[in-house]
Amino acid sequence: MRKVRIRSQEMETQIGNKAESDKEVHKQQTEPGTEPSTQNKETNPRFNKQNEDTEEVKSQLSVGIEIKDGSNAEKAEELFQKPEIDFDRFFKFIDSSIQGLKEYSLIASALELGVFEALNTPLSARNLAEKLGCDPLLMPYFCEALHSLGFLDRFEEGMDKEEEKAQVVKTDPVAGQEKGKSETGSENTDKEINNGGAVYLVSELSATYLLESSPFSQQHYLAERVRNVERWARLPQILKQGPDIVEKGPFFGEIVHCMAENARCGLLQETIKVVTENIDFTNVKRLLDIGGGHGLYAVAFSKLNKDLQAFVFDLPPVTAETRYFIEKYGASRVDTIQGDFFKDEIGSNYDLIFSSFNPGGKVPSLIPKIAEALNPGGIFVTRQMPDEKMKSNPLLSLDWNLWTFEGVKKGRSGYSFENSVPFNEYIGLLGNYGLEVFRALDMIDGSRIVFARKIT
Repeated sequence: MRKVRIRSQEMETQIGNKAESDKEVHKQQTEPGTEPSTQNKETNPRFNKQNEDTEEVKSQLSVGIEIKDGSNAEKAEELFQKPEIDFDRFFKFIDSSIQGLKEYSLIASALELGVFEALNTPLSARNLAEKLGCDPLLMPYFCEALHSLGFLDRFEEGMDKEEEKAQVVKTDPVAGQEKGKSETGSENTDKEINNGGAVYLVSELSATYLLESSPFSQQHYLAERVRNVERWARLPQILKQGPDIVEKGPFFGEIVHCMAENARCGLLQETIKVVTENIDFTNVKRLLDIGGGHGLYAVAFSKLNKDLQAFVFDLPPVTAETRYFIEKYGASRVDTIQGDFFKDEIGSNYDLIFSSFNPGGKVPSLIPKIAEALNPGGIFVTRQMPDEKMKSNPLLSLDWNLWTFEGVKKGRSGYSFENSVPFNEYIGLLGNYGLEVFRALDMIDGSRIVFARKIT
């Protein structure tokens, strides 16, 4: 596609140059003292008709081309006209979208085939193909594409350790281009693909986020992304039949692991740091993580005070998964409370109630329940994405509304429900129930965390 467009531009330039040359000749022929052919001008009506058609076409063209054959003037005009909207904008958008789809397919396919786990030890593309039962002719291209995105390292077989370090080409995983790549990179790539001595190994990027054994593995997150892509592939069907209906329990039971993986990659650490900078945890003895899902926040908070007892409140299918994380991190002072916080009591006598991206985190009807459950002087900490950022992202809002829970109506913007209010309005309502906001901070990921103290 791009080659066709480039050649078209070159052709237009050549036509334009030719037109300018023809104009110069025409100018010389019609200068004072030069009489045009009497036959052409007076005795040849066919020539006159063609000339009129040509002039009509020329008057409507924007590319400065002189028409020599005026027959079928309307078709000629259509041929030489360009669209008013710049074509480059359209093709760049389509090309970048397809490029993203290709890169996603590379990673998703590599995970499905077990490429990263297999390349935890170095293998040639041919040996990898044999091990995974794949086409040996395609596998070198597949590996090289993953290498170009920074997910695989490549070196020559038979090198010692120092040579391997020097040979491994570090890549930029964001731009998908090799740092310091030469102008003849495409030729080098062809040679490398056909080089039977090339050996591939998981890069630091894929070893960190794509190996199951890594503490920062994002395999559950990527599995959820695959399900999301499959839903978007059914977009015409959903637009006709309405949103997918999802059961709360199984959904949250699955999504808990995805959210836990995300939290481990910086979100958890940043949040704990900000909270401890604004709250004296020596005074916190009883804590509730409402809608806490994986419970990692409660687990982390419990490590800050040996006298702190923490509870994670969530739906029964979710708390079953919460127990897994509690046991994994040996958090003996963290327990779970099963229930639906819209319907059930959440407990009482808490010194701190924490809420992070809670689906009900902008529903006003929960505020009195939260205020009542806090001790006097207790603190409510809530973290949500500001609504102005949700409303400015139509794709996110559409994605959010492609599915829903049975009997639940969602809000128009992302991560909101029908009975939700804008986050700023929600925060403004806290004072009506004796919760005084004393700090609000914007986080690195664009979310906002708000601290409020119970004063009555």
